[in-house]
Amino acid sequence: MSTFRFNPRPVTWVTVKVNAPAEDGIEVQTFRAKLLILPEDERQALAENPREAMRQVWLDWEGITDIEGKPVPFSDKAREQLMGYNYIALGLAAAYQRATAGIETKN
Repeated sequence: MSTFRFNPRPVTWVTVKVNAPAEDGIEVQTFRAKLLILPEDERQALAENPREAMRQVWLDWEGITDIEGKPVPFSDKAREQLMGYNYIALGLAAAYQRATAGIETKN
């Protein structure tokens, strides 16, 4: 039997599904995000400012490239730019919700 090891500041990698605009309509694309899971009281305190919440919990990524296919390294500036697009924020919010519930979907 395995024991439960409580971590008050867990970090996890999740798959983010993004409904990205494309020339021929919406295209589902994915990337991996490293997220900090906050306790409920901290999440509630940040609920009024979703952008700040995203800044605090989105720690890294894998699989984001520019239009030419070159990897985009994680940085605060790049994260700010990506957070400016609602379709990315919505995908990230859904992934975070799955992570807080302990649910990771397979591709």
